[in-house]
Amino acid sequence: MDQSKDRQSAADYPAALRRYEHPLERWVGRDWVRYILRKITAERPGTARPYLYGALASYGDPRVNLHDRLAYWPIHKIIDRLRGSASRQQLRARLGGHPPTLRGIIATARSIAEFGLTIPQRWLHPLFVVWNFTNRCNLKCRHCYQSSTFQLAHQELTLSEKLSVIDQLGSQYVAMVSFAGGEPTLSADLEPCLARCSEYGMHTSLATHGGLLSRERCRRLARLGLRYVEISLDSIDPEKHDRFRGIAGAWQRGVEGIKNVVATEGLRAGLAMCITKENLHEVERMLHFAYNMGVSCFAHFNFIPVGRGADMIEQDISPRQREELLELLREWMNSRRLGVISTAPQLARLCMMHPDEDSMVSCSHAGSAAGTQARVAAKYLGGCGAGRTYACFQPNGDVTPCVYMPHHVMGNIRAKSFTEIFQQSRWWDLFCDRNEREGTCAVCAYRNYCGGCRARAAAYLNRLDHSDPGCINNLQQWEKLTQQHAAAITTIHTNGSSHSFLHHVRSSSI
Repeated sequence: MDQSKDRQSAADYPAALRRYEHPLERWVGRDWVRYILRKITAERPGTARPYLYGALASYGDPRVNLHDRLAYWPIHKIIDRLRGSASRQQLRARLGGHPPTLRGIIATARSIAEFGLTIPQRWLHPLFVVWNFTNRCNLKCRHCYQSSTFQLAHQELTLSEKLSVIDQLGSQYVAMVSFAGGEPTLSADLEPCLARCSEYGMHTSLATHGGLLSRERCRRLARLGLRYVEISLDSIDPEKHDRFRGIAGAWQRGVEGIKNVVATEGLRAGLAMCITKENLHEVERMLHFAYNMGVSCFAHFNFIPVGRGADMIEQDISPRQREELLELLREWMNSRRLGVISTAPQLARLCMMHPDEDSMVSCSHAGSAAGTQARVAAKYLGGCGAGRTYACFQPNGDVTPCVYMPHHVMGNIRAKSFTEIFQQSRWWDLFCDRNEREGTCAVCAYRNYCGGCRARAAAYLNRLDHSDPGCINNLQQWEKLTQQHAAAITTIHTNGSSHSFLHHVRSSSI
């Protein structure tokens, strides 16, 4: 590809964005502050928590004894100075009343102490982990990135090994764990692992087809500490969904699962949709459907051609279609009718292109917020978090940067600790430094907020550092890929080749 043209198209975007800043930014990265952060986030002798954790957990709590009130007084005074218009009670609910937030603060403070304040931020350990808990699944979804079957994967982790993994995540203050699959509700290990996560105060979520979620099971999972259940639904049309999922009745059982989650106290329901050309026209109706069902969040999964999804690559939407889709999602975010998240990091760019500071901003593909502070946070969380803010566990203990990068193995939990695997990743600098890019992703003015999808670059181009071919800024690259697709299909049909389109594209020079 002509890189000069590629760079010119990126230069057409604003050369500079307004600098969104918070007063803390001028102080947090200083050496003496980093020294203090290192001290107050170290484990206290004789206790299971760092000093900072205790100070934050006890803020605004009238039950705190005099000894702790005096010990934590300096931190409490600093919080009083910084809490702005929020009352002590409101801030206490966000801190002491929400252990995952405290864990995230400790993880962030430790990372700043180690690396300083970096854009995007480097973390000692990811803020959240997606765990492909088992390879077993009772559906046959066409797009499955895991290529799941009804059989266990070779050498899946035992329950004792899984609990050991959770102990490692707990001790390193990972804030969130999402159990995915395969179908995690098929595993007898799910409930004891949820209980162990709850002991550490981690936020747990479940990604499922929903077909096994009875009302009683939802109540039991909630008692074990589960807080969010995301159920996949790919079409408003039951027959279309069932064809895509490979099993009759999957739509009806999934919808019943959503209803049961919505009706369960303590659980929030999410509706996830993997969007392709086949269901793109249904997105707005699905958003209304989710809202009317009482779902709290709509999750857009950016189709990546890996696993069985590689066999339906022609169904991937174009950059123009993706841009229109993300603009629709941005409008729904700002309607506040329900939460919206997307695994397409370009959503952050679209949010930042709108100057209204009170509008919602996608801070990462796991959350969004409104206001100037959200825009400040977005440049540190930084869009694609693969191998940086999050990581993936495979059923056999392999650790990968993302669920859509099953072949980029950073290490196996049976051979090394999670800390060693994450911090010694061969792709560490590439994921953490947005200057380690080629093409438009290297020069885009929004690269600190987006960074491009590394899984898409890897799937299409076999290059983790290349531009994301799904972005509107890379339209020229996408058009070339489309031409190669047509040529490859012709070659495959003419020669009777068994190679896939991706094989042909990856062996080309792009």
